[in-house]
Amino acid sequence: MMAEMAAGYVGEKHVEDFLERIGTIYPQPRLVEGPRRKFWYREDLDKAMNMALPRAPRFSEKLQAKIAERRAARRARVKT
Repeated sequence: MMAEMAAGYVGEKHVEDFLERIGTIYPQPRLVEGPRRKFWYREDLDKAMNMALPRAPRFSEKLQAKIAERRAARRARVKT
C-alpha cells in the first residue's frame, strides 16, 4: 500500500507523521519505484505493531511431528 493508505492503516492522522517514523517505529518500504512511489506490505506493518499472526507450521514440520508420533506409538506397542 502507498504511504497514505499505510498511514491510515497504522492509525496515523497525517502522512507526514507516518513518514517521520519510518525506520524507527515503522519499517522501510519493501518496494520503491522512484522517489514518490513507495509501497509497504501489510504484513510488515503488522509486525511493526506486534499484530502479526503466529506463523503456521510448515508442511515439513507437520510431517516430522507425524513421523515422531507414529514412532512413539510403535515403540509403545513393542514394549507391551
